[in-house]
Amino acid sequence: MDNHSQICFTGNVEKTVDSKRRVNIPAYLVNQVSDKTFHITRGQDHNLLIYPKEIFVKMADRLSTHYGSSGEKDKEKRLYFQETMGDALPVQCDQQGRITVPQQFLDYAKIKDKVLIIGAFDKLVFWDPELFKRFKEATQLSEQERVHQFGWADRE
Repeated sequence: MDNHSQICFTGNVEKTVDSKRRVNIPAYLVNQVSDKTFHITRGQDHNLLIYPKEIFVKMADRLSTHYGSSGEKDKEKRLYFQETMGDALPVQCDQQGRITVPQQFLDYAKIKDKVLIIGAFDKLVFWDPELFKRFKEATQLSEQERVHQFGWADRE
């Protein structure tokens, strides 16, 4: 069984961003990753996506196969690949389980002193807590309606 199949990030927790831009990732999340290196990139909704290195490398390999080939004639595909890879940065988890988040990522996600960490299966999602609250409030469905419509209890 590879490491990817052993990773299943779940739950959410609010943490403080210290004066050195460090965020403490809870041990129950960090301990699922053999290599304590993560790759951080921008998400779609002014949030941050934090991938374990082994997952990021697999994703990058798939992207490279589909969009990054130097022989690829579609300039938009090549540019997408280069932007995606150029935007991601590796961050190392220290002995206390902290990663230092580069300032440009904090600015993009509007994260100041607090960060909401959400486990999202193979990645962690970092949100400014207030921005996440507004994101949820702006959705069409209530939490109960989302569970009913998208929940897995009735799915095969």
